Amino acid sequence: MNALLQFFTEYETVIYLILGMGAFFSLRILLTAWSEWRLAVFGLEKELIFQRVRISGSFLILFLLIGLSQFCLVTFVVPYLPASAFLATPTLNLTQTVNTLSQAGTPSANTIAPPMPAPGSVGCTPNQLMFTSPQAGDEVSGKITLRATINFPDLGFFKYEYATVGSEEWMTIAAGNEIKIDGELNPWDTTSLTPGDYQLRLVATNNLGEALPPCIIPVRVLASP
Repeated sequence: MNALLQFFTEYETVIYLILGMGAFFSLRILLTAWSEWRLAVFGLEKELIFQRVRISGSFLILFLLIGLSQFCLVTFVVPYLPASAFLATPTLNLTQTVNTLSQAGTPSANTIAPPMPAPGSVGCTPNQLMFTSPQAGDEVSGKITLRATINFPDLGFFKYEYATVGSEEWMTIAAGNEIKIDGELNPWDTTSLTPGDYQLRLVATNNLGEALPPCIIPVRVLASP
């Protein structure tokens, strides 16, 4: 089941293309058969042509229903599934873990302190889980491009949402399961929002399905020009 969900998510564009071509040819055959049926004179001829009308119409409806199911699955079901639906739990490498811990415990003279989170942000971790654009306190309007860093070795799944300040009714913008380093996310369309103060939230889970502390930044939405 998990592999099937991952297939529908990764090959969404290809599936839509195949379904679109199938629907196009079905519609073309349907219109041609319908035109021939209207011009037919003999009863047997009309009956045979009408069978083509029924078959092509059935295929057209089938392609449309599959396309609608694909859209609902990817848009409304997959973003709310746990991370385990996408990635399998990796086998723990004890040797690598010991080496990593040993290196982490050895201080280096050239160690550079990690950058601090942006003022006003909550729960954001530089170089691991953070919005890079917009920044906390920025003013935005219209359709804006979001950028973020989601960088965990065991990343399973992430999503990004928005809500008005003081509200817990978070609206999902989009989701994904790939590591990003200052990577571009799906655009956030603010044209239909009431101008005011909002929050952006970045939520990530590991491949065990465990949610990490979310990164939240405040932004101000201005009226679209």
